[in-house]
Amino acid sequence: MKFLERSIKGALNFFKDAVFSEEIARTPGFLQSLDPRLKMLFFISAIVLTCFTKNFWHLVILYFMSVALALLSRIDILFFIKRVWFFIPIFTLFIAIPAVFTQGILTAAIFVMRVAASVSFAVLLTITTRHNLLFKALRSLGVPNIFVQTLDMALRYIFLFVKVFEEMHIGLKSRLVKAFNKKSAREWISSRIGFLFQRSVKMSEDVYMAMIARGYTGEIKKYEK
Repeated sequence: MKFLERSIKGALNFFKDAVFSEEIARTPGFLQSLDPRLKMLFFISAIVLTCFTKNFWHLVILYFMSVALALLSRIDILFFIKRVWFFIPIFTLFIAIPAVFTQGILTAAIFVMRVAASVSFAVLLTITTRHNLLFKALRSLGVPNIFVQTLDMALRYIFLFVKVFEEMHIGLKSRLVKAFNKKSAREWISSRIGFLFQRSVKMSEDVYMAMIARGYTGEIKKYEK
């Protein structure tokens, strides 16, 4: 049953982080005040520069530049650092450690700092820009409309199915007389994954047919106040 509790805790944390990110994007700060298109061009350029920089100290400067931008944008620095460095071990563990023995510590350190700076710039872009403005910026910069629409709908589906999973877990807990054993918990999780997959396929077909019935021709028009 602990496995189920961890799963639902992860789902709730996902919602909490998403809501908190939207609050950050609405907070008056340096990056929040910039035009999303300008901000996107700046961060894309910064990430490209980071990828081609080979000097360790230049990468350190780029990383601390991202930290300074976070402070100017009134972002909780502990939240920002944790959000960045949580992903780095996952991407660098199997690459940086062998590099220490084959190419030296400096090469591994350069790789880690390059990932840290790149992830920092990407995180700053996403948490200081509201999702709808981010997608509009992508569209205005020439990204194909079908790609932007797919990203937009994928984000909405993620939120929807995380919420559905949470409701299924609450429904299960309300009906349990005794705790699940580990095998039963794994079987329940597996069955719910299959159910969510089937539901997502069915829902995608229903949503598309509803869009066609309402005159969808390849462009989604949004009306905002």
